[in-house]
Amino acid sequence: MSISMAQPDNMHELDSMAALRQSVRNRIGISGDVEDDELLYHVEQASKDIKDLFATSFGPRGLNKIIISPTSDIYMTSDGKTIIEQIDVLHPVVTFLKELARSMDTACGDGTKTAVIFAASLVENAARLADYGLHPATIIKGYQLALNKAYEILEYESTEALSEEDLYSVIENASLSKGVEYGQAKMITDVVLKTLSELKRLNDDARIDLNEYVKVIKKVGGPAMECVPGIVLDEKPARDDMPSHFKDAKILLLNYNVKFESKIINSQHNIRVEGVDNSLLFLREQMSSLKHLAGKIIASGADVVLCEGSVDESVEESLAKHGILLFKKLKMKDIEKISQATGASIISIKDEISPDDLGFADKVTVEKKCNEYFLSLSVQDQPISTILIWEPFSYGLEKVEEAVDDALNNAAFLLKKPHVVNGGGGIEFVLSQMLKKYASTIDGKEQLAVIEYANALEEIPRILARNAGLNEVDAMSAMLSYYNKGIDSRIDYCRKVTENYPPVYDSSSIKKLCVIAATEATNSVLRIDKILLKK
Repeated sequence: MSISMAQPDNMHELDSMAALRQSVRNRIGISGDVEDDELLYHVEQASKDIKDLFATSFGPRGLNKIIISPTSDIYMTSDGKTIIEQIDVLHPVVTFLKELARSMDTACGDGTKTAVIFAASLVENAARLADYGLHPATIIKGYQLALNKAYEILEYESTEALSEEDLYSVIENASLSKGVEYGQAKMITDVVLKTLSELKRLNDDARIDLNEYVKVIKKVGGPAMECVPGIVLDEKPARDDMPSHFKDAKILLLNYNVKFESKIINSQHNIRVEGVDNSLLFLREQMSSLKHLAGKIIASGADVVLCEGSVDESVEESLAKHGILLFKKLKMKDIEKISQATGASIISIKDEISPDDLGFADKVTVEKKCNEYFLSLSVQDQPISTILIWEPFSYGLEKVEEAVDDALNNAAFLLKKPHVVNGGGGIEFVLSQMLKKYASTIDGKEQLAVIEYANALEEIPRILARNAGLNEVDAMSAMLSYYNKGIDSRIDYCRKVTENYPPVYDSSSIKKLCVIAATEATNSVLRIDKILLKK
C-alpha cells in the first residue's frame, strides 16, 4: 500500500525533471549530440541570427529593440550588451558572444555591437570555409595572421587627438551611435567634455574611475542636461521646516536607525509593562533615550545629517529646531560616495561622535525642480561630478543614459590615450582593403581565411550604409573610389558616403580591443569539434 502511494510522487518528480531537461534543451537549440556537418550548420546559423539581430540596431540610424521581461516589464533599448543578455538561449556560440559582449562592456564600456557583429561575421565566414574543406586549425592560423596585420595597420592609421575638436568628434560620434538626435548628441558631448575635463584637472595622475567619480541621475522633464560639480541626490529632507542652504557645512553620516529600540532594554521580553505608572515610566525612558540621541547629534556641531536608516519623529523635530538639515533612508552607495567626497566617517548613533568623524562641504543646497527635491553637496577640489538628465518621456531616459555612458567611456579612454581612427565605418573599410592586398602575399590556404577576415570587417560599413537607407553596393563602390584616390571616407549621419572632413573619429584603443576580443572569441568557437548533450 505504501509503495503504490509513493509511485505517483516519484513519477511526478521524474516528469518534472524531464520537463525541465527539455526546457533547457529547447533554450540550447539542439536535441542531441552535434558534430561534423550538423555542427557547421548550427555554428553558421547561430552566428547569422545574432548578427541579424544586432545589425538592425547598429549605428546612428539603427533601430531600437523593445524587450518584454518575464514580469511583463517593457523597455526600449539599442544597447548591445542589454540586447544579448536578454536572449534566452544557451547555444554555445551565443554563449561565447554573450561573454564577448560582457568583456567589452567591462573593459571599455563601448564597442559591444561592433565586436559582436564582427565576431559573428568571422564565425559565419569560417563555417563557410570549413564547409569548403579547410581545417579549423588553418582558419585559426589565417585569422591570427589577419589580426596581427590589422593591429599593425590600426597603429599606423591612428593619429593623436591634438585639438578640442578631435575629442569633441569622438564623444559626439559615441553619443550618436545610440540613436539619439543630433541636438541631444551635441548637448551630451558638451556636458561630458566639461565633466571629464574637470576630473582630469583635479585627478591628473590617477586613473579616472567613472563609477567612483561620476554619478548620473535621470528624471522626467526638460529636455535638459547639466553637469553639477559635487554630489547630487534626488532625496527629500526629513521635514519641510529644515534649512535648505549652508556654506562651510559640517557633515555627519550615520548608518542604521536613529530610534528608540525597546529590544535593547528588554531583549528577553521577560518584563511585562502593566498599569498606568509602569506605562508612563516606560514612556519617560523612551523619551529620555530619544532626547539623548538628538542631543548627541546637536552636540557634535553637525549642520547636515545623512542617515542610512530611519529616524524617530521626535529626533527630527529637535534637529529642525536647532537648524540642522536631515535626510534619512538613503542608499548606502550614496552615503559612501559622500563620505569619499567630504571626508566624513560613517558611524552608528551608538558610537561616540568626535570632531574627526565629521566631514566638510563648501556648499549644501536643497532645491525643488519639476516637483522633485535635490540635495547638492559641493566640495572644492574634489573630482566628483553629477550629470543630471531630464527627458520629457520615461522611455527616452534609458536611451539618453546609454548615450551618456558611451560618451563618458570614450572620453575617459581618450584622456588616458588620445589616439583616434576614422569613424563612420571608414577604418574598417581601410582595414578590409589592406588585408585583401596582404592576403596575396601569403602562401597556402591561410590566405583564404585572411580574405574572409577582411570581408567580415567590411560588414561594418555595409551595415551602416544599409541602416542609413543607402544601397550597400553603391556605398561600397563610392568608398572604394575614395580609397583608390587616397581620400578617407565614411558613411555620414546625413545618409550618404562622404569624404571624412570635417573628420569623424572613433577611439583607437576601443577599436583595437574590438578587433582583438572578437578574434579571440571566434577562435574559441572554431576549436569546438563536437557538442555533447549530457543525458
